[in-house]
Amino acid sequence: MLKLRMILTFDKNQYSCIAQLKRLWLEAFDEKAEAAELFFERCLSFTSFYTASRDGEPVSMLFLVHGMLNGSKAHYLCCAATARNCRGMGIMSRLIEYALEDARKNGEAYSLLFPASERLYDYYSRFGYKPLCATRSKAFSREELMQFAEKYNSLISPDNSYDYEELQRLSLKNNFLLQNNNFVSFASDYYSLYDCKAVKSKNCFALFEDENGTADVFYSLYTDFSSLAQILLENTAVKRFVFTGKSDGGLYKNSENEKYGMIKSLDDNEKTPENVYIGITLN
Repeated sequence: MLKLRMILTFDKNQYSCIAQLKRLWLEAFDEKAEAAELFFERCLSFTSFYTASRDGEPVSMLFLVHGMLNGSKAHYLCCAATARNCRGMGIMSRLIEYALEDARKNGEAYSLLFPASERLYDYYSRFGYKPLCATRSKAFSREELMQFAEKYNSLISPDNSYDYEELQRLSLKNNFLLQNNNFVSFASDYYSLYDCKAVKSKNCFALFEDENGTADVFYSLYTDFSSLAQILLENTAVKRFVFTGKSDGGLYKNSENEKYGMIKSLDDNEKTPENVYIGITLN
């Protein structure tokens, strides 16, 4: 029997195949069509995207969202997907290697990602990724949060043009993936499509979800926690709040680290930092 050899081509930033990538996105992810449209409309200006094609048809894709980590170029690898009829052929493995080699040539020092499932931690470890990204969580009752809010007396007003990058630097200090203003703004609108809420003021920003009487604050930035407490209390009537954030002292000092993503150094001679905070994640 004659076996036909599969010939793949790998490309970067092939805008001519955006329509096919949108279809692949919706096939691979449990996403709303509006979410895919929002991503392709808003994110291509600050990402690099890579495709593997068979007979000119894209069958696999991934995106690198560019950022910084401790003063070095880095990226967040996300939205990796392969068409159903082409899975199990090693195409994604080759595409990841292609993308990481290009990132290395462009001077990027670190690659970070958040596996979509627990089993994918083993898959990404084959490429040298290590589960060294972490978060911590802390729960507060509404009454406890009110005690913090009482310490903050400034008038909170919305600010639609706040510098999220500077707020990240002030809030997170170091050892975190610095995500650009446009990505944070996009993420705020993206999560709103899934009934999450965003609040922000001059001193804070947060994304949270209300469910069963609890506000799950899964991303937050603040120069003063009391300002965040106040704006959250003003925007939800829940009785309990659970904050998830950077794995360090401060707010989370009495909680334990939770595995939250992976990191790979693109320089074999560079030590991989531990307890890195990715921040906002996508698929």
